[in-house]
Amino acid sequence: MHDLVTDERSRRLESAFMAFGDTGGEVSIRSPMPGLIVRVPVEEGQNVRKGETVIVLESMKMENELKSPRDGIVHRVNVTVGDSVEQN
Repeated sequence: MHDLVTDERSRRLESAFMAFGDTGGEVSIRSPMPGLIVRVPVEEGQNVRKGETVIVLESMKMENELKSPRDGIVHRVNVTVGDSVEQN
């Protein structure tokens, strides 16, 4: 058996999406850490697949891709490139 070692950044990103599960209903994607929005590769009305990047956040000089936890449709995008966001 292999032990998996993860850094704090990876652990926080993973835990932010584990809470969503795979049930129906609306999902809000929230930032697991404070940072700056550097890319929003989706738009309202767009279909997304599980694992598809929906936001790119720069935090601690690293780009973090926030991904869709399941297949769905983007109903609202509340940030734009250049916005600063807080955790959650």
